[in-house]
Amino acid sequence: MTNKQQISALMDGELVDQSLITELEQDLDAQQSWSHYHLIGDTLRGETPSNPNWDIASKVALVLEDEPAHSKVVTLQRTLEAQPKPQQARLKMPAWLSNLTQVGVAACVSLVVILGVQQYSTGDTTNLASDSDQLPVLQTIPFAGSAEPVSLTRDSVNTQSSEAKVMDQHRRVNALMQDYELQLRLNHASE
Repeated sequence: MTNKQQISALMDGELVDQSLITELEQDLDAQQSWSHYHLIGDTLRGETPSNPNWDIASKVALVLEDEPAHSKVVTLQRTLEAQPKPQQARLKMPAWLSNLTQVGVAACVSLVVILGVQQYSTGDTTNLASDSDQLPVLQTIPFAGSAEPVSLTRDSVNTQSSEAKVMDQHRRVNALMQDYELQLRLNHASE
């Protein structure tokens, strides 16, 4: 009898041999056949286990070990390209392109200068006329040490700016009066 026939006879209870049992304990293939035969018998009787222990991972690992490699790893060597020297780069660039880049850079610089000068020169004259028309976004200078409201409203800004204008006008008038009196004294003293 072959080994599988002996295992089948042992499962059926026909053959009870101690040497076969010790052989089953040490032979992995015989143990797998034993478990497969029991699974087949359980399935035929309608007693399939709810969680069968399939050992698929070990079978796949065995097959992969025997399989040859499908592709070989190829190491690529990078070739570093040296940077050209400025003289070499100029030789490759046409003359008209270098002239065009110089003109473009000069035009951009002159445009920035012209816009900057226009912004600064017109910014001072327009700010004098538009200060009274526009409300400040945030006033950081306190007026006369009084309590300031937390929120900025249009009415509070108008009253503060009008008070500041009145105080400024009083200072100017006082300065003009003092200057006038000083000139009168100087004129009377010289006569």
